[in-house]
Amino acid sequence: MNCWKTINLSRDLGNQRLMVVSLLVMLAAFIMIYVPLSIIYESIQLNDDYLFLFIICLFLIIPIHLICHALPTWLTGQRIKIKVSFKSIIYPILNIEYNHSLSRNLKIVSFLAPTLLITCPLIFYSIFYPQFMHYLSIGAAMNIGLSVTDIIYLMILIKAPKKSIVEHTKHSFDILIHPNSN
Repeated sequence: MNCWKTINLSRDLGNQRLMVVSLLVMLAAFIMIYVPLSIIYESIQLNDDYLFLFIICLFLIIPIHLICHALPTWLTGQRIKIKVSFKSIIYPILNIEYNHSLSRNLKIVSFLAPTLLITCPLIFYSIFYPQFMHYLSIGAAMNIGLSVTDIIYLMILIKAPKKSIVEHTKHSFDILIHPNSN
């Protein structure tokens, strides 16, 4: 196997730049979701009864986002480990560890899973339950902001050869190809 490309966004772009871009995308996504809905449903009274539940859901969106990444791999019967570390007293950090290589297509589905399983339903529900559109729009925007690195990885993976495989190292992804494939 030959390495077609090694992807390490922390090294290539920097963590601070990724965080700023993610926050800006999150803000832009909220504006692009909430403003049109508030214009369409201008006569709807927003319901603020579930603020505490909303705050809990915001804290849960990051672990759910990571579990959505793992879901396609689990559904194919492959084993992965989710490790919980407490670098922060307030909030645990989840890491997904892959013990094996994944096909390019499975990794693409893995990167798309949080968008399909979290963002799309939240936008859908904000249309059909407009009294909660502010909560649902914030949740969808937060997940879109979390998906910025997924989108960058996805753009690189789409350009990779079709029969390539993705191998995970501690801080990067390696896209591997067979020496005789195109």
